[in-house]
Amino acid sequence: MVYRIALNQTRRVPDAEDVVQAVFLKLYEKPPAWLCDKAERDSGRAMAAEAERGAACDERLRAWLIRVTVNECKSLWRSLWRQRVELREIRDGDAPPFEEPAFAEPAHEALYAALGTLPEKCRIVVHLFYFEDMGTREIAEVLGIKEPTVRTRLVRARKLLKQSLKEAWEDEQLKPVQSHDGRGPCLC
Repeated sequence: MVYRIALNQTRRVPDAEDVVQAVFLKLYEKPPAWLCDKAERDSGRAMAAEAERGAACDERLRAWLIRVTVNECKSLWRSLWRQRVELREIRDGDAPPFEEPAFAEPAHEALYAALGTLPEKCRIVVHLFYFEDMGTREIAEVLGIKEPTVRTRLVRARKLLKQSLKEAWEDEQLKPVQSHDGRGPCLC
């Protein structure tokens, strides 16, 4: 889950791996106060104590991991933003080629490209809702925003995705075919 979120936000495997490492290092070095008591934290028994307690705080731990992952991704983007001048100085021939994932269908490629164009706030909400199967209430708690804000971002993201995919269809990158439920053409 942590890796999927990090990869979705950073779009680069090495950056996602760095984020995952930072998240679990934080969990190991300084676990949240509710995860264990001070004696356990000081003795390094936090993980063993959590295992003994069972799944009592699985949801809290999941929410904490997601929140820390999102924050680490934001920190990474801030640091990369500061380095943007250095990156612009790289000549075209010096830059490594961008690696695109292989897709089975043009529709997947168009969807991946459309997801990449979403604003960060919309992209994380879409990822948590559709790929992590979280509800709007849970997303709101994890991101520290109100539930109506989550719903608004989902609606906005859907509109942007629809517009982007429609443009890809008009550019003939996608071909309309009959939908599986018979309601008309879909983009494939």
